[in-house]
Amino acid sequence: MKTQAKTAERLTVLTPDPLPLREHLFDDGAALAAALARAVAADLRGAIARRGEARIALSGGNTPRAFLAELSRQTLDWTRVRVVPADERWVPPEHPRANARLLRETLLQGAAAQATLLPLWRPAPGPEAALLPVLTEVANRALPLDVAVLGMGEDGHTASLFPDLGADRPGLREIGLQPSGRAPVLAVRTAAMPEPRMTLTLSALFTAPALYLHIEGAKKREVLDGAARDPRSPLPIRAVLAGAPQPPLLYWCP
Repeated sequence: MKTQAKTAERLTVLTPDPLPLREHLFDDGAALAAALARAVAADLRGAIARRGEARIALSGGNTPRAFLAELSRQTLDWTRVRVVPADERWVPPEHPRANARLLRETLLQGAAAQATLLPLWRPAPGPEAALLPVLTEVANRALPLDVAVLGMGEDGHTASLFPDLGADRPGLREIGLQPSGRAPVLAVRTAAMPEPRMTLTLSALFTAPALYLHIEGAKKREVLDGAARDPRSPLPIRAVLAGAPQPPLLYWCP
């Protein structure tokens, strides 16, 4: 007999450093995806009711596929929704590793295909060359966000804010990870990944009053809890927990 997913919210304070997490815990990824989709859709409907449109930043990778597919089936006025990737690999939009392609194949289906996608990629040799036009579009059309859904890698990165951020250009880490600032996007190069990237900064992501962390697996949970407990942690996910205007909503399953 299948067990019921645990969906009750609880506020967990991890000691000795009191960084709270508002937790939604589930038995499996399918239950998580369905619940997260319902919650995010409710946020989008609320934003549309308040000001006529909604803006959402969504992460890529393998983890959010089921959630994005569930979100595409939610009932709302998708013509009033703007979608921006939280980050993008510097590859053409048809490339298998492109987050824009992931969003088109999973979220932008059926009625949800009427949403407006604001891609971070441009036909330029590198993200640095496209920084100004991307920054301008994000600032004018994507911000402020209503919802941001972030993931996390086992190295503690989120979006394309990696632990070695700023290794090639001093000061980049401070710009990318400060809670408030004027730079909504960054061009990123990391030794951890083969491609250059464009990413939203935390100051852009933190404009969303609804901030979700979608994390699956015991290893990632261990990394998250370690970063929450350690005030000296250099991991970008620590900057999310420490700098967010309110505790993020964690959706997690083993």
